[in-house]
Amino acid sequence: MKPVLDLVVKLVNTIRSRGLTHRQFRDFLQSVQSELSDVLYYTKVRWLSAGCVFEHVWQLKDDIVSFFHEKQCSEECEMLEDTEWLSDFAFFIDLLCHMNNLNVKMQGKNQFIDDIWAHLKAFKLKLNLFAGQLAKNDMSHFSRLNSKPSVNEEKLKNYEDGLKKLHFEFERRFQDFSAIQTELDIFYHAFQSKL
Repeated sequence: MKPVLDLVVKLVNTIRSRGLTHRQFRDFLQSVQSELSDVLYYTKVRWLSAGCVFEHVWQLKDDIVSFFHEKQCSEECEMLEDTEWLSDFAFFIDLLCHMNNLNVKMQGKNQFIDDIWAHLKAFKLKLNLFAGQLAKNDMSHFSRLNSKPSVNEEKLKNYEDGLKKLHFEFERRFQDFSAIQTELDIFYHAFQSKL
């Protein structure tokens, strides 16, 4: 998904990094009465900001295309008119939303390690569920991808494989938790009996 990320970041930087272009874009959005007034910057420091940036670009994709066509710079946004690329983009946004939801669940006060571990286990199960659904052409948990008129079988297979790789990566990175599952269960049950 890195090519999708790179192209979206390049597009956002094209709009935001040049003062005149940025002002013209905001004025254009205002003139077409867009719900959003601007695109957000993506920063590598806060990688979860990618979800918000991508969501803004997704919502503004038609306006971005119109803006660049009006400026006679359609090569800047040609990927937003490519149905294959838009499928990848939609899948990536949906996946980022699921990952952002996991991140939000894991943050906050008064969470014990077993709570965090429960969220991680649930997310790993969701990844398996999502992969299985995509194998059956069911995109119900990928609303943006599902909004695309047709997604070819090969793309769905790639997305399924990507979800399986992500699941494997979660397994690998959090294998220490699996190793101490018994201790976490004891910890969990000790606190449950006190409640």
